[in-house]
Amino acid sequence: MSDQVIARTVGVLFIVGTVTAIVGGSMVLAIEHPGALAAVAADHSRVVTGMLLELVLALSVLGIGALLFPVLRRRDEGLALAYAGVRTLEAVLLMAASVAALVFLASGPGARAVGAVSRAPALVLALREWTYLSGSMVLLGVGGLLLYSLLFRASLVPAWLSLWGLVAAALILLRGVLELAGLDLPGGGGRPYWRHRSRSTRWCWRCG
Repeated sequence: MSDQVIARTVGVLFIVGTVTAIVGGSMVLAIEHPGALAAVAADHSRVVTGMLLELVLALSVLGIGALLFPVLRRRDEGLALAYAGVRTLEAVLLMAASVAALVFLASGPGARAVGAVSRAPALVLALREWTYLSGSMVLLGVGGLLLYSLLFRASLVPAWLSLWGLVAAALILLRGVLELAGLDLPGGGGRPYWRHRSRSTRWCWRCG
């Protein structure tokens, strides 16, 4: 596969990942609110659709890491391996978050009381929150720092695009760490990263 085809495919996966992260995350958000079990029972199909979109997000993350590895390895094999490893772990945590949502769904009203899951839905929610934040923000930020530092050093993209990516990745990593520490931050912290993702997608598609 040529570098141009890889770049365009990665651009498409960037779009898929962005859309599924935003739409899927908003659909599953109902389980994180007070009275979540009742909310899930009232809108079961919406939550299931959100979980499926999150699984698509995880697969797109795996695809990006796998496609970029041979390109990045020619510049720095160590960083390329680190980036692929981080994206793989990110995908695993995103899948775990979706599974946690599924387990919570199974413990909703009308479900049979089986095992610890039905006795401790709050634990399942805490697991989902930890895995989702760790994958979608912390490891996303770490992966961004690895990727854009390598792209900057190898001059594979314009320097301003790499530097923008480094700043955006650092911000989303910081936000993820703070939220994992229990700080309730207002929305919008990831906007610089998503704007950069949009610009990177257009550049990949035009320039390959």
